[in-house]
Amino acid sequence: MVSRAKNLLTLTGVALVLVGATPEEEALLHAFDRALTAMAYAAAGLCLFAIVWAGFVLMAEGGDERGGRAKSAVVLAVVGLVLVLSAKGVAALLRSGIVPIP
Repeated sequence: MVSRAKNLLTLTGVALVLVGATPEEEALLHAFDRALTAMAYAAAGLCLFAIVWAGFVLMAEGGDERGGRAKSAVVLAVVGLVLVLSAKGVAALLRSGIVPIP
């Protein structure tokens, strides 16, 4: 498993070296990557806040119910985090050249 990950990282590095973009394209790709990174950090912070808020809601509702609002808040927070992180992953795949841009 580790050797496959190492090979994948090596091939990704080779693909980045072979792609050769112009300086303007590199600046644009770098800015796009920074924006996605900022979105990932913001999503992680908001997900943490939503989970803590859901904990307070669960305590306020009491243990009698199933915690419908709290459970849905946690599920939606995690789904949002997964969505933002998958967008960053797709962008990384496009930039590395693994998935060709038509």
